[in-house]
Amino acid sequence: MIRARFLLLAAFAGALAACTERLPPGGVATLDGIYEGDVTRSSGPVYNCPTSFKLRLTVKAGEARGEIFDSQQPDLVVDRVLAFVEADGRVITAFRASGETYGVDGRFGASTFTALANGRTCSMSAFARRKQ
Repeated sequence: MIRARFLLLAAFAGALAACTERLPPGGVATLDGIYEGDVTRSSGPVYNCPTSFKLRLTVKAGEARGEIFDSQQPDLVVDRVLAFVEADGRVITAFRASGETYGVDGRFGASTFTALANGRTCSMSAFARRKQ
C-alpha cells in the first residue's frame, strides 16, 4: 500500500516537472533580454481590483528590472520593480497598483516569465515572453 502511494506520488511529481519550462544549460546567464506581456486579475471584486496591466521586464546578469504600465494609457508607468533572479529562475518581489501592494512569486523559463501576484483583496497572474 505504501509502495503504491509512493509510485503514484512519484508519477505525479514527474508529470508536473515535465510541464514546467526549465532553464536552458547556462542557467540564469541565458535569460538576458526584454520580456513583455500582461498582468491580469484572477480573483477579487471587479469594483475594487484592476483588470489588467502591461508588463515589461529587462533581465541582465541575474537582475530583473520591471515596469508595470496602465493598460488604458500605455505610456503611464504604474510602478517599477527590481528583483534578483535565483539560480532556478525564481523571482520574489512586490509592486503597488490601485492602492494595493502585491507580493509577486514568479519564475523565468527558457523564454517566458510567469507569476502570481497576491494582494490583500486581489490576485493577479502575469505572463510575458522574451522579445529579444
